[in-house]
Amino acid sequence: MPKAKSLDANGTDPTWARPAYQNRSREQRDRLLKAGERAFAANGFWQTHITDIAKRAGCSVGSFYRRFEDKEAFFLALQSDMAARAEANIAKFFEDPARANETLDELLGRLTHNTARTMRGIEGYYRALFELSLRGQNVWPPMRRIEAIEAEFLVKLLKARGVAVDDRAQQRAHLAIRMMHGQIISAMLHGPGPWSADDPLLHEELALMLMRYLGIGSETVRAKA
Repeated sequence: MPKAKSLDANGTDPTWARPAYQNRSREQRDRLLKAGERAFAANGFWQTHITDIAKRAGCSVGSFYRRFEDKEAFFLALQSDMAARAEANIAKFFEDPARANETLDELLGRLTHNTARTMRGIEGYYRALFELSLRGQNVWPPMRRIEAIEAEFLVKLLKARGVAVDDRAQQRAHLAIRMMHGQIISAMLHGPGPWSADDPLLHEELALMLMRYLGIGSETVRAKA
């Protein structure tokens, strides 16, 4: 078993990914990250070799090692990149003025659909995440942070729409988001149960689950102008 790495408060150590200062170098780093995610999706983390990642990225193995200490460091850089994108996407979704024209059931339906689509696009990352976790690596804190951020946005939205919330609303919203993510990941990695991760019926059922668990009535109106 590889020794556990020392992570920061967010569960990552960006110092492991050697900085890429020039635009060309950054582009190559991005190609490596994308190639690694695809390699993990095809073969899993442990069965993917650094030569596989470099070949998919059109780079040399030496280019890989100029940026990453090893494959575990590469994964943490990938996770840091994914987490930053996820946080930006969450803020963009909830702060979009278009949300004001949607009822809460429409909004939550769109949220589950967008979440599933995004997660399906980085299936390799989630596969690697679980494989590393099963080997004792502390890789979950960034995911929990994303859940908490999304829950904060959701509670803020409910308050703005006049939905009654209490002191446990943040915790319930966090659990609801985790349940949604968990169902999508399960369908994505383990197969339909009963719906596949990209099935609109699954998204509808997950939105209904969120509404019922959070006590949101289907008659909830759009935001006031």
